[in-house]
Amino acid sequence: MYLKRLEIVSFGKWKNEELELTNGFNYLYGPNESGKSSIRMFITYVLFGLAPAERKQYTSLVDGQLGGRIIIHDEGNEYTIERFAHIHRGKRIAYHLGEKLDEEKTNRLLKQVDQYLFESIFSFKDRDLHAIRHKQTEDIGKVLFNLGLTGSDYVVKLEQDLTKDSDKLFKKQGRKPPVNEKMLQLKSLNEEIEKVHAREQQHQTLYQEAKQLEQDIQNLKIEKNRLDTQIGEAQKLLQAKSSIEQVQKLDHEMEELLTHSNLTEGLIERYEQVKAKRQEYDERAKVLINKLSSVKDERNRLMEQAKQEHFPFTLEEVQHWAVQLEQKLEQKEYLQTKITEQQYKLNNYLQSVGINLSEEELSSLELTDYTKQTWARLAQDVSLNAEKLSDFERRKRLKLNELKELEEKRAKIDRQAKPSEELATHQQQLEQLKEKRASQYYEQQLKDHKLNQKKELKRFGQIVNVSKWSVVIATAILITLLLTDVLFQPNLLWTSVVAIIGTLIVVLLHQQSRKISTNADEEREELDNSDEVELNQRIQNLEYVIQEQSELQDQLKEIQMKIDYLNGELREIESERLKIEQQLEKDETKRLDEIDALPLLESYELEQWEEVFEVLTKVQNLITQQRELTGEIDELQQSIDQLDDQLKRFLSYYINNAELEEHSSNIKLVRHYLKYEQDLNEQINYQQNWATELENQLAELKNDYQPYENEMRHMLTETNFENEETLGQAVQDFETYQLKDGQKQEATQSVYNIFQDQADSIIKQSYNWIEIEEQLSQDGHNNDEIQNKIESLRQQLADCTANIRQLEEDGKLSDLIHEKSMVEGEVIELAKQWAVFQTAKGLLQDTKARYQYEYLPKILNFTTKIFNEVTRAAYIDVRFSQEETLIVQHQNGKWFDVKQLSDGTADQLYIALRLALNESLNEAQGFPFVLDDAFVHFDEERKKQMMSILLNQSENQQLIYFSCEPYQFLTNVNEIALLERQASNL
Repeated sequence: MYLKRLEIVSFGKWKNEELELTNGFNYLYGPNESGKSSIRMFITYVLFGLAPAERKQYTSLVDGQLGGRIIIHDEGNEYTIERFAHIHRGKRIAYHLGEKLDEEKTNRLLKQVDQYLFESIFSFKDRDLHAIRHKQTEDIGKVLFNLGLTGSDYVVKLEQDLTKDSDKLFKKQGRKPPVNEKMLQLKSLNEEIEKVHAREQQHQTLYQEAKQLEQDIQNLKIEKNRLDTQIGEAQKLLQAKSSIEQVQKLDHEMEELLTHSNLTEGLIERYEQVKAKRQEYDERAKVLINKLSSVKDERNRLMEQAKQEHFPFTLEEVQHWAVQLEQKLEQKEYLQTKITEQQYKLNNYLQSVGINLSEEELSSLELTDYTKQTWARLAQDVSLNAEKLSDFERRKRLKLNELKELEEKRAKIDRQAKPSEELATHQQQLEQLKEKRASQYYEQQLKDHKLNQKKELKRFGQIVNVSKWSVVIATAILITLLLTDVLFQPNLLWTSVVAIIGTLIVVLLHQQSRKISTNADEEREELDNSDEVELNQRIQNLEYVIQEQSELQDQLKEIQMKIDYLNGELREIESERLKIEQQLEKDETKRLDEIDALPLLESYELEQWEEVFEVLTKVQNLITQQRELTGEIDELQQSIDQLDDQLKRFLSYYINNAELEEHSSNIKLVRHYLKYEQDLNEQINYQQNWATELENQLAELKNDYQPYENEMRHMLTETNFENEETLGQAVQDFETYQLKDGQKQEATQSVYNIFQDQADSIIKQSYNWIEIEEQLSQDGHNNDEIQNKIESLRQQLADCTANIRQLEEDGKLSDLIHEKSMVEGEVIELAKQWAVFQTAKGLLQDTKARYQYEYLPKILNFTTKIFNEVTRAAYIDVRFSQEETLIVQHQNGKWFDVKQLSDGTADQLYIALRLALNESLNEAQGFPFVLDDAFVHFDEERKKQMMSILLNQSENQQLIYFSCEPYQFLTNVNEIALLERQASNL
């Protein structure tokens, strides 16, 4: 069984994403916050579920969705498991071929693996190693022992807690067992209750009355639940009302529309095909007939020009003679050129290496492939080792420079970093400024109110200014009239009164205008004094300083890690450099041995030996080839003379009593006349073939269309239509029917989404929607009445209970009964707890014993094998001791307890146990194995070893590996870059 595809609808930062997985090694990588943990938790959520707090962490803040699907491949079949928080109450649902699986089949599909078993055995992450490191040294052995049993260290703590809690409740050698004390106290209470029982009969009567009230309340709750169910069904019907009515309406319309029951989709498709073929046939037949007539005329014209009856030989023979003559002339010229070139190459080869030997001496040299391979291998080894040595020196310099730069950078950052006291001061100042900014918010509201007053004052000032000048003008006019009246009409005193009143109004308006202007200036001065911008700037500056200092501390940590890593690399480079120098000394000894065997090599550098060998070999080959080419030239000359005679005979049919030219000219004439005759033959044959082909195409076209013509007649007979027009109209009606059928299916799906499997029966029924709505209203009213009755009965029950309590408080029996019930409850709880602890402890011990002897040997074998590989054979055996701890055997034969191992070796042993548990249970369960940055703290060599083990395991089990780094090994795996997926998703 393996996970084939993850379909994430909404989970954390993943939206509508699909991840294809293989039945092997799947490597998903990306930096921090790229969604690796979200994918791992998505697998856990869909298959097993998550706690509410964990679900909330991954729920979308936009639409509140959470969920997706996992496609599982098992024994040749594909299954779908989905889980959505808003569907089926967040339960897991499994499907196979569209059919829903029950819970039992789903568990069988998952091999009976639950969340605990998945996280303990088939899931592994780096945090598990951190948990082991925080254990006490003396507890690590027991933790690993129980890890071998169950895949978790929880058994250690559980067994310790069970023993401790059981001893607290009951211990044979204890001084004051709580259970015994309570039993003695209960016995004493029973004796006292019997003495006063007769005087307290009223308590029993009230108790029976309370029981009856509780029964009545329970009956009303049942009736209320029935009404709630009935109301829910009615509400669902009203919700689907429009869809149900649409389906029923479309059913009626489709019944009226479909009058031709014998008209099917296949027949409609056949009709459209036949109609298209008829039009195509008419167009193509017309084109073929016109072409055929033109081709026949051209063929007759060409046949009149052909003249080949007088030749005693065929044109193919003449063509063959000309080709042979031309080829042999070219061969002769080529061979002569080749001899010249080879002689030139021979001289160049000898001059290039400075060899001055005769052809006989060169031919006598014995050169073999072994000699060449020896020289080439020696030169290659020397060159490669020299390059490696140079590369190591270069790398060393680069690493030293990089180390120097990192140290300088660290010193620079140390100088930039501020003391912690100063940072604390900045943080305190930032909090004070934020409080001040909050107080300014309320001051800003006051300023807004003042601005509104300012606007009102400004508006009133404008009115005053206008009124002031109006009054001044009016006063001036009145004064003028007054003077006129005084001069001409002294008895008119009213004019004087009006002038005085106008003057007073002007003075008052002027004073009011000055007051308004003064108020506006004061408001403007208050607004200008705002320092909100400066306060925000100071807050931003402090936040920037604090953030900058935090980033500097992170940079210091990162630089220190890089410095440690560079020091390790420098030590490895120095070790490799010493090895290369030793290899160069061995290569120099081999070079001197070769010079002793062939002194000629002493004049050349080692890199030139291979070139000298190649030159000598090529020279020997060139001498042999020159001798062979001279013989070939003599044979070619004889053939050239014979072919020349044959071509002159052919040309005599075209040239009478003319002097024949040189060979090249004769060949040109032959080709000219041959081409003329061949062109005529080709054109005649081409026209003839074309005419035949056109006739065949016309016949084939007619034959091809005949079935369609027959098909049209057959369709008319089959459907009982008189002609094609009526058939076409029927086809159009059928297409309308299909359109309405699609609308019906959409409406039916809406009903199905509400009623699921009951949808078909719901649609077939007819409903009185008014009656349903009235019944829903009546049920709601009845439900409210029942709720009121329940509340009333609860009040009566409370009164009865209060009377019982009062009676118990008044009499001695009530005190004794209360005390007895308390003691009985305590005894029962203590006895249950003690029994549970003892039973659990016994079961745990029995299970551990059975697992230790039945399953642990096989797990130990797997653990020993893996531990031996990851420690490079440093440890050869792993066993469990009688003290329920792990012991390991070193390659020197000594045995060590787990607490004696280093942290790194203990980590390797823990990983070996986890992988052994997975491999052991995988044979029975066959469940995927999920690893989340399991080896992030391993060095490159140990990580490479672990990857090799996992690759071998992936041949028998699906592995899903999450990492921060890209895949860096040679073996091909299913590699998925999560950061790129997120970018494409965005």
